Amino acid sequence: MSITRSLVDYLNKLRRENGVPPVNYANTGTANLRVNYMLKERLFSHYDRDGRPPTYYFTSTGNYYGAEESIGFTSSNLPYFKDGVVALKSAKQLIYNMVYKDEDSDWGHRDSVLDPCFNYADVSIAWDERYLFLDIIMVADWINWENSPKYTNGIFSMKGKVNVMIPDKVLIFYDEPSPSYTQRRSYDYGKLIAGVLPKDYYFEGVSTITASKWRMDGVIDVEFPLKIEKGIYTIVVTAKDPRGITWSPKVQKSRIGMCNILTYSIKGF
Repeated sequence: MSITRSLVDYLNKLRRENGVPPVNYANTGTANLRVNYMLKERLFSHYDRDGRPPTYYFTSTGNYYGAEESIGFTSSNLPYFKDGVVALKSAKQLIYNMVYKDEDSDWGHRDSVLDPCFNYADVSIAWDERYLFLDIIMVADWINWENSPKYTNGIFSMKGKVNVMIPDKVLIFYDEPSPSYTQRRSYDYGKLIAGVLPKDYYFEGVSTITASKWRMDGVIDVEFPLKIEKGIYTIVVTAKDPRGITWSPKVQKSRIGMCNILTYSIKGF
């Protein structure tokens, strides 16, 4: 069994201990890319050196679903991580700490890796003799895309059948990457700048973009204009989870019964 599969199995063991359904393995390509970047750069951060977030890499590696990243790191003054056996044991300890000893991260790792919203996970590690990096990409794969999300000539569009979840909102976030972001302990999508609605409907307290095409039920069929400038724009589709799964997030109580089924980042020019 591969190290990756062993780590997903271990994550599922912890999810079952906490009464949460297991996840399937998904090779998104993102977790592997991220851990090798962190190892090469000796940089333990959700952001790359230019300040771009993990959602940017999730989208750029061709993944059109909801996703969240958790990362772990350990090091040794001795040439400790000599082989896969030691690396696997160390990675499992990092995952265990995310669930049961996550005070230093305000339990953000725990709330992410245990969230029943996610039905897939991609887990990867990269190491040399002294350093080991872990990346977990939790994936909410609830949409069968007919036309996967795309941004062309100022228009964002998407069409697909939604399984289980009940689509709720389309939100747009903006952030201007900065190298200083590597010092942050967590990441976000930036500032909420707009929501998308059909004609004659408006959000309170935030700008509204009127969709030229709008269907949000068992099918998502949405198209709307989006002017982008320098920076990163993230389109988030939220959904309600009707399954009634009981779980106890430590901090983010708003997670209960909710799910981000798309986190799609676009880099402006």
